[in-house]
Amino acid sequence: MRPPRSILLFLALLPAFGSHAQLPVSPDGPYRVAGVVMSGNKVTRPTIILRELIVTEGDTLPNSVELYDRLERSRQNLMNTGLFNSVQVMPVFMAGNEVLVEVLVNERWYIWPSPIFRLADPNFNLWWETRDLSRLNYGLFLNKYNFRGMNETVYLKLQFGYTQQFGLRYKVPFFDRSQRWGFSVGAYYTQQREITAGTVDNERILWSPEEGNARTEWLADAELSLRRGHDVRHYWRLGYIQTEVQDTVALLRPDYFREGATTSTFLTAGYTFIWDRRDLRFYPRDGHYLEVKLDRYGLGVLDEHAPEVTTLYGTVKKWWKRGERWTVGGSLRGKTTLGGAPSYYVQEGLGYGHYVRGYEYYIVDGQHFALGKANLLFALIKPREYYLEPIPLEAFRTLYVAVYLNAFIDAGYTWDDLYAGPNPLANEWLGGYGLGLDLVTSYDQVLRVEYSVNALAEGGLFLHFSQPF
Repeated sequence: MRPPRSILLFLALLPAFGSHAQLPVSPDGPYRVAGVVMSGNKVTRPTIILRELIVTEGDTLPNSVELYDRLERSRQNLMNTGLFNSVQVMPVFMAGNEVLVEVLVNERWYIWPSPIFRLADPNFNLWWETRDLSRLNYGLFLNKYNFRGMNETVYLKLQFGYTQQFGLRYKVPFFDRSQRWGFSVGAYYTQQREITAGTVDNERILWSPEEGNARTEWLADAELSLRRGHDVRHYWRLGYIQTEVQDTVALLRPDYFREGATTSTFLTAGYTFIWDRRDLRFYPRDGHYLEVKLDRYGLGVLDEHAPEVTTLYGTVKKWWKRGERWTVGGSLRGKTTLGGAPSYYVQEGLGYGHYVRGYEYYIVDGQHFALGKANLLFALIKPREYYLEPIPLEAFRTLYVAVYLNAFIDAGYTWDDLYAGPNPLANEWLGGYGLGLDLVTSYDQVLRVEYSVNALAEGGLFLHFSQPF
């Protein structure tokens, strides 16, 4: 059996390896890419790696600047797949102005029976006010990343505690020869003993029955994706939701669903456009991110007390790296609801997934919101990888560590025509600023400790487990 061409090419050029510091024959180019060789990919198939490279065999690059720019962007693309602890993409210069691209990867651990330990409250500080252990979610994710070596994902979710959820999802990045079309399918069952039935003074009103669950849900969805280029993605999705609450919820909150109903069944349809050119997705320091998301709740088929609204969400984020230690970042995002008054079940203002820092204790319900954030980062400990030889598993030997000092300022506004009466923060500009310390480490883990002051002159120490914005 004839060995693969990449192996023959590697053997033929083996003497050239170890000479990465060697200058090209002609520093000004042009350079022709003679081929690509890979190492370290014990599970990941070569086609997955080649898919992320923006240099291919036979390419001619005009100069060394273009060559190194493409190699660096290829490295970033590979890191952003989430498949590797570390990636090196290096040129090996040869005679005749030809260059061989060498890709060295260190693969992550792909089978994760990872525990679930999450707060039921919107953030850690709200939970810390009560320290109520019954408001914790716990359980198990059984994740199989990089399934079949094709960057496919299969996961089973078994969650107990405050919110019980059981689900299964399968995601395929591509299924066609051009490697552009992919899909994802999933289904979930959720039951909650307690739900948010409203807000007063921008604090949640929580309700739970003496027996049974306050709300149960069945959800299923399918999504089709198109990746036209390395940075641009399109998503089309179709979903089904069937949810039910106890009679008391409908009495307390007649608009929880429509017309005082206790059940709501409907189809959803959505489209998302993403332009993503971040250097490192879980904690960017350079690049940009643009997302536009359109969702319709209720399609007129299988509908029963459907919300019958459309939401439009958009966000733009930008980072400017200034030297090895300094980064400036900013983001703008907003959401609007079209089609009339939404049911309380689907409305969302600020305080849940999106918030002004310094207002972590508050919920601002509403139909529309705008939010801006600005950050100035200084790397106290510059990003660095450590190789820990004593650890027995190769996938855990590479430790990534970075620590940043984070100065920030936020501003946001929620437009609310339905619930503003007892909630003074609605229809008002909110502002917050402060300083924080961000720890970034392996497997996309981020820990942020921030001291924030809001426009109410309230200050506090807040803990978060995600990137600043």
